[in-house]
Amino acid sequence: METCDLNGVCAMLEPAKNSQIVDDLLNGATSLFRMKKREASLYQFKITLQDVKPPVWRRIQIPDGYSFWDFHVAIQDAMGWADAHLHEFHIREAKSGEMLTIGIPDDEDFGEDREIVPSWKPRISDYFSSAMPTARYVYDFGDDWNHEIVFEEMLTVGSQAALHPICLDGNGACPPEDCGGSFGYAEFLRAIKKPGSPRGGELLEWVGGSFNPKNFDVQKVEFDDPAARYAWAFHDSVILDNDVSSMQQAVRKPDRLGRVSFPIPLVPFKLMVDQCASRDPAIQEQLHAATCKGALATVKLDGGELKLLIAALGVALTKCPRRLDRLILAALHQHFHQMNSFIRGR
Repeated sequence: METCDLNGVCAMLEPAKNSQIVDDLLNGATSLFRMKKREASLYQFKITLQDVKPPVWRRIQIPDGYSFWDFHVAIQDAMGWADAHLHEFHIREAKSGEMLTIGIPDDEDFGEDREIVPSWKPRISDYFSSAMPTARYVYDFGDDWNHEIVFEEMLTVGSQAALHPICLDGNGACPPEDCGGSFGYAEFLRAIKKPGSPRGGELLEWVGGSFNPKNFDVQKVEFDDPAARYAWAFHDSVILDNDVSSMQQAVRKPDRLGRVSFPIPLVPFKLMVDQCASRDPAIQEQLHAATCKGALATVKLDGGELKLLIAALGVALTKCPRRLDRLILAALHQHFHQMNSFIRGR
């Protein structure tokens, strides 16, 4: 079944609306999706992936000031998903009893005519309670990974502790992305259990060489700042995708020194400087010579420098400790690979 890519919907949203988020990120501001006052309560949830064996579940605590977008990011990070597809929450409204859909608003081309509440607007504390403890979270409308959400309790804690989500425990490995949902995952597990199976060998190579469905280490769970993820999903990645489309339609000509201009959003550019500039003098020189205008930095690279940068991004990707940084570096690595192919094919 054909899936709907998150970037396709993100591209329909206006990046200018999110410029304040980028400014706040560069200035080290607190997440815009958390309450301005420091929180004093945590909401505890158990999230269980439906229709899979062995069981896959996580128990997490998040600030009661979190929006549903923030909750989505916490679920993705705790479960181990890549946040590469669309998502929705289905939850009953306490006063009316109406079933609401909360997620990323789409246009008419992406589904049936229905109202979707933007996930960055409502707060979880306005919907979850002991009287209304359950909801459903769906990820990837092609594979349809259904998660049962159960609100377990609210805890009063110190203000510092409530600033960040916590994963308390869990069970089972997150299934591989794009494996075909629960039925495809069951077939995947059967295939990799057959000794010497060519199909099993191909699937294991696809997931990196090995896969243990019972494997889960709570100590390895990393939580991203939901505002930073929002800025990446709805602003920076959209700019990169649009530039790829522009380059594909009309390849930019090099300047008199043989260098081509590449506009990069400031947050990914800063990460690229931090992770790649020191790896080669030529890269360092060109990155530090970049010009900044508005929310973009423009770097100029010739063919040799572009190849060096691609290699440096590949190395940085394998050594980067933070989840969101790895996501951005992987996107930049792919971005410059595409740009290089356009230039070579000119």
